[in-house]
Amino acid sequence: MYKRDQHYNEKISTEDLYKELDTHYNGETDLVRNLMSYAITDELIETRHELSCANEELWCLNDWPEGEGFGSSDRSEYLRRIKETVAFERSFLQAENELVQINKLEESPKNDTVRAYMKMNDKLKEGMVA
Repeated sequence: MYKRDQHYNEKISTEDLYKELDTHYNGETDLVRNLMSYAITDELIETRHELSCANEELWCLNDWPEGEGFGSSDRSEYLRRIKETVAFERSFLQAENELVQINKLEESPKNDTVRAYMKMNDKLKEGMVA
């Protein structure tokens, strides 16, 4: 039976997430690290994978001009983006896991298959609500 990398996807403590941030993301700018820290503190992130997703969402800020301000509305926008990205990743991993269990797969299904399954589930949910 297929087994996802538990080390990367298991929930870990806030303290361990900060250790991951300090160990693996020390090359990022202070702005990026600060926003990742906020995401950990606000409990938007629970796994190493989600920390990585947050970092990907914030990469563009490594080029943020030092003289240009970064206000609370900017902070809120990037934390919102992290929240959306993490929510999608959680849904994706759940759908992937369901497909593996339902079909007794030996390996992870293709990305397109998982996305199609997610869309089908969304349409079914819409039909139940309507």
